[in-house]
Amino acid sequence: MDLIWLEDFLCLGTTLSFSRAAAIRNSTQPTFSRRIRALEDWVGAPLVDRSTVPVALTPEGRTFRKVAEEIVQSLHQERDNIADAGRSKRSFISFSMLANIAMSFFPDWLDSIEARTGRLKTRVVCANQHECVEQLREGRCDIYIAYFHESALIQLDPERFDHIRLAHDRLMPVSAPDADGAPLHHLDSEGPVALLDHPQQTFTAKLVEHRLMLNKGAPTFESRHENAMTAGLKAMAMRGRGLLWLPRRLATEELDAGTLVEAGGPQWSIPIEIRAYRRNVEERRDVERFWSAIQPLAA
Repeated sequence: MDLIWLEDFLCLGTTLSFSRAAAIRNSTQPTFSRRIRALEDWVGAPLVDRSTVPVALTPEGRTFRKVAEEIVQSLHQERDNIADAGRSKRSFISFSMLANIAMSFFPDWLDSIEARTGRLKTRVVCANQHECVEQLREGRCDIYIAYFHESALIQLDPERFDHIRLAHDRLMPVSAPDADGAPLHHLDSEGPVALLDHPQQTFTAKLVEHRLMLNKGAPTFESRHENAMTAGLKAMAMRGRGLLWLPRRLATEELDAGTLVEAGGPQWSIPIEIRAYRRNVEERRDVERFWSAIQPLAA
């Protein structure tokens, strides 16, 4: 039996939706369903009634849910206790975040904080969203800085983790310009529009999919290239290979220089937030001072 099975089951017990729970758990639905089946095989009884819409927990599932909650809570608490002992030995304030945020937001933002606090000793580890969340949960970083949108929630218990909204941004469609400065690929066409894709289940991919579902006038798309590195997608866009959605902050220089242009009207942009998360237990003194310093600058 794997801990991830219990966490999946608890998420499903809250959402009562395989697709929603899989998205929250940063998993594909088939993989998520297989893990729930594996847990049921291990328990030896069906935990989920799949014949109803939405799904429901069986009587065995409702009983097991209480046990699973106790197990997961106990394991996380013990892990936190062990992590706290190691965290007190560190002198750097450690951050986890996507590489996009590390490049487009963090340097200027840190300058604004250090103007209030003086120079700080900081460490940044860039990873995908799932890994960043795990680093924060396991106490391997002090602060997680993340993009946030209500349609792609971050699975962090608000009773155990605090957050501060640091800034606003927006995901916007961009393309290389044609000879007249108009977008080479744009959303006003009937399509197919050449699309540069982030991998499925990433934050950007989820938001773009949600926006396309809401906008009934979306053209057809032809996926031309996929890359987990946004910088790589941006380089492909600048070569005219397709359209992609980028955070506005990450495209500022290219938009100002005209090497990228907006490829759709405001209805295609997606407002997002940049948030900082931390564990709401007493931290080292330098981490507490830092958290206090950023609160007055909340967006």
